[in-house]
Amino acid sequence: MIAGKFKGFILILVLAAVSFGIYANSLNGDFLVDDTPVIVDNERIHDLKVYFSKHFGLRVNILNELAWVFIWHLAGPNPFYYHLFNVLVHLFCVIALFILCNLLFKNSTLSFLASLIFAVHPIHTEAISWISGGHYAFSSLFYIAAIIFYIRAEKSALNFILSIATFILCLLTGNAVATLPIMFILYDLFFREKVAGNARLRRLRIITLSVILSISAIFVFTYFVRRNEFMHIIFYYRGPRYLVVVAKAFAYYLRILYMPLVRGLFHPFAFNANEIQRISPVLFFTASVLIISAVSFFKCKRRFIPISFGIMWFFVTFLPFSNIIPICNIVSERYLYLPSVGFSMIMAALFLKVWEIIDRNPQYRAVLRFACIVIITLFLGSYSFLTLMQNYEYNNIITYWESNIKNFPDGYMVYNNLAGTYYLMGQKENAIAYCWINLLVNDKQPHVWYNLGNVYREIGNLEKAQECFQQVLKIYKNYFPAYKALEEIEAQ
Repeated sequence: MIAGKFKGFILILVLAAVSFGIYANSLNGDFLVDDTPVIVDNERIHDLKVYFSKHFGLRVNILNELAWVFIWHLAGPNPFYYHLFNVLVHLFCVIALFILCNLLFKNSTLSFLASLIFAVHPIHTEAISWISGGHYAFSSLFYIAAIIFYIRAEKSALNFILSIATFILCLLTGNAVATLPIMFILYDLFFREKVAGNARLRRLRIITLSVILSISAIFVFTYFVRRNEFMHIIFYYRGPRYLVVVAKAFAYYLRILYMPLVRGLFHPFAFNANEIQRISPVLFFTASVLIISAVSFFKCKRRFIPISFGIMWFFVTFLPFSNIIPICNIVSERYLYLPSVGFSMIMAALFLKVWEIIDRNPQYRAVLRFACIVIITLFLGSYSFLTLMQNYEYNNIITYWESNIKNFPDGYMVYNNLAGTYYLMGQKENAIAYCWINLLVNDKQPHVWYNLGNVYREIGNLEKAQECFQQVLKIYKNYFPAYKALEEIEAQ
């Protein structure tokens, strides 16, 4: 028993060291994109007393905002400490995952490997290396903790209370809470061992589940449906075409989860409104994956629980970002932070299953073991290398947008953001250059023509400015700021 606890403690230390080390090079990153308005320019979080007297209240993401309030109070506008907070949250998520896997599967090797895959996975860089993405990891920490306490709640009222407490904390840190009651219910249905317990506690658990399920339903309506209803208007996805978008986005997510070779804020796939709605073989791939996953879930439920539980975890936690309910970004890497827990469980279980098969072959055991170790090392090594490299892309705003362009040269929205960044820095010639690059990729963007016209007007090139504003009106006749700009030029 003591030896087992000591081994577990050593494995946790190794996971902590790897989790911190893999993101240590992100600590010197700057404030990027949304970080500036929500932290640097957000005066309401700069004064502790004013914040608690006027702005504090129980709402979604309040704990994340509260963390920023205290960090600002202690360290001011130093991005290092905000990055450190994200890295430490990720570290605790990895440790919590190790504890959860040990509790579920009673296999420290599988638990360690699953947690290690999760620790180094490159898909997490947006949620960790970008300060504003950190709430996805923060809410995931309470999500995993709530599952741990709920599993232990069969005979312990304290653990049941703690599971409800962490449910509330999860609600106050982000949208991951939407699926937490579903996870509780599915665990009870498919994975909880049927043992004699406190009948009163079991009834209390059922009543409480009903209550928090209702809370989650209200949350889904207010947070997802209302907040994102305009997405249908922007992309004109209706009926069967919208189902095509859902299926293609799912396939795209699977691809970047397994092969996260490049990262970016704007994936061109999600903004190609015409192509994404066309029927293609990807639909059959998605249907095949769903069928195989459903069959595998029930086949492995008794004989190979890690696969079954990993499938359940992935699909349940992916549900809020599946686009079944339209969301602001059809594809974002940070959305995969919590679903990647299921992926990590599945990959670890498959590696160990291969190892088990190798052990049954005494003739080639040594060679096959060596090959298996090499494959696992390459898998983890390649993920670690990609994570380290992608962390550098969050170093400052210029490297951030330039890396987006390098990774996705067809992502015209990125050129627009880089142009805006150069404009704010006072480098107007660079702003003009990137506006033109953007328009070469897609010239049907009235807002880009309008921005370009304003820059030309500021540098005194009124002829070019006039041409740009006229181009705006050719694309969109009701773009009234362009009419006003033309009137002002003609009046000069």
